[in-house]
Amino acid sequence: MNSSVESSLQILMRRFGVRADYRPLREDDVFLRSHLGRLEASDRYSSLPRRLRVLLMLVDGKASVADMRRGLARYRGLDDALDMLRQMGLIETLPVPMGD
Repeated sequence: MNSSVESSLQILMRRFGVRADYRPLREDDVFLRSHLGRLEASDRYSSLPRRLRVLLMLVDGKASVADMRRGLARYRGLDDALDMLRQMGLIETLPVPMGD
C-alpha cells in the first residue's frame, strides 16, 4: 500500500474515531449492515466519504469477502475499507450457524 493511501486512511480513521487495531478479513466472512449502518445508508446528507458510503450500500448480507473481492477487483483498499466500516459499527459479520 502506498503512503498516500495509508495517510488518507489514517486521517479517515482519526476523523471517525476508528480504532487502529486491524483484524484480517476471512474469505468466508459475510457482512450485513448494522442498525447504525442502515440509518447511515438512508441518510441523504451522510458525512461518510463517498467511497465508503458506496461500499456500505453494497453490503447485502449475502456476498462473502471473497465474492466482494472478485466483484470489486478495482476497488483499492477494499479490506481496509470493510474493516473501517466494521470498526465504525456500520457493518457486522453475519453469525455462523451452530454446527458449522
